[in-house]
Amino acid sequence: MFVLVNPVSTGRALGEAFREEGADTLHLYDTTLREAYDSDVITPHKLLHQDLATTVELLRTIEPEAVIAASEYGVTLADELNQALGLPHHRPEQSAARRDKHLMVRALEQAGVPSARTAAVRSQAEFEKALAGWDRFPVVVKPRDSAGSDGCTVCYTHQEARAAYRSIAGRGNLMGLVNEEVLLQEYLRGTQYIVNTVSIGGRHLLSEVYAERIDVLDGVPVLRHIISRSHLDHDEAALVDYVFDCLDALGIREGAAHTEVMLTSRGARLVEVNSRVMGPSLAPDPYHAAFGYSHQHLVAERFLRPGEFERRLELPYAAGRTVAKVFLRSRQPGVLRAMDGLRTLRRLPGFHSIDRLPEIGLPVEDLGLTTGAGGLAYFVHEDVELLEHSLGVLHELEDVGELYRISGDVRV
Repeated sequence: MFVLVNPVSTGRALGEAFREEGADTLHLYDTTLREAYDSDVITPHKLLHQDLATTVELLRTIEPEAVIAASEYGVTLADELNQALGLPHHRPEQSAARRDKHLMVRALEQAGVPSARTAAVRSQAEFEKALAGWDRFPVVVKPRDSAGSDGCTVCYTHQEARAAYRSIAGRGNLMGLVNEEVLLQEYLRGTQYIVNTVSIGGRHLLSEVYAERIDVLDGVPVLRHIISRSHLDHDEAALVDYVFDCLDALGIREGAAHTEVMLTSRGARLVEVNSRVMGPSLAPDPYHAAFGYSHQHLVAERFLRPGEFERRLELPYAAGRTVAKVFLRSRQPGVLRAMDGLRTLRRLPGFHSIDRLPEIGLPVEDLGLTTGAGGLAYFVHEDVELLEHSLGVLHELEDVGELYRISGDVRV
């Protein structure tokens, strides 16, 4: 039996990967995710987490082989349960740093790993003091503990930074927490990458590398697409080595990690590490078409067939095809009336599939977050230049408002 902690978002895909291979899974939910618990009909084995002692006692009766964080919501609890049950786990002394962006930076500093300049503030007065000592703009203002680009703003002046702070301080975030602390962080110039890994006993397997296209729209960084790297150049190989150093500094030893990192003129600098599978969608077929595996299937292999997984550690990273994932977006918020542009999208060279399209007749307001609320499109092909041309055409459709037909009236 494998315990998946809070299997929401791509945690569902992780559970499906285990079930494909006949493995039994128990879905453990925090009480704050009661709605997800009630709607989960995938497995007959479900449990609501009340407190650590009670859950540990119940899990001991089923003798699980592993407890796995199945979303960002499950990272800390999975750490605690693995340690209490004596199962393979990450280093406990870095547990808080694997969730807290400020402690994450401090952990890198202690390990001698280069990191972005970062300050954490708890009040307007602390923010003003930190801002006064900042000698270079733009700066990034963001919650200390959230996800999906929630509340993240690129600020070019002191006035913009103050407005960004006021907009998020003391307010709820995407993780269901209150932003009691806010981060002021160095703006990193360069190309942002995603590096996905799966670890066993502290040895890290590189599963995928993607370059990201991020546009700053009205001060908000918006992820437009990610596109995989089939082969790594010298700088990208060094960036992967840097990510492995970050994983070690954060005590990541078992299972999936999803790392965002910027390649700057000074070398790689961490944006954040997430010790779980990539989000917000892991429709497996596009990844299998490009790599021969998906992130979640490698996690299942690591726990179900560790010998087979370990043999991958000796193989060089390479992929026969390129995969791109596009975070579809409308030009403006409002009610979705039609999706005429899908006719053009589906005819673009390299098109593979679409996932999680928004529902016609409902509002589309989530324009900046990377939750995939606007739908996701996948492209797979051997020719990278062809894919990049298709992505350019698609983004033009989005930007001129010809992908989704939106009514400005947000009433349904």
